[in-house]
Amino acid sequence: MKTIIIITGTHCNSCKLLIEDICKDAEGVKSCSVDFNTGKTVIEHDAKTDLKKIKFEIEKAGYYKVKLPAA
Repeated sequence: MKTIIIITGTHCNSCKLLIEDICKDAEGVKSCSVDFNTGKTVIEHDAKTDLKKIKFEIEKAGYYKVKLPAA
């Protein structure tokens, strides 16, 4: 599966790398790509991946707000 989330508060390459590391450490995530200019984040993952947990971990890491797609 591929899911696109929007993250506000990203502004540099360090933000990009931090968020990608958080996503890649989550269970079931195969890849993650962040565009820090737009906040668009593409996560390739298994169907059982807990996106709410990823959202929590990203928001805990900094001044980020994560918008998950509507269920």
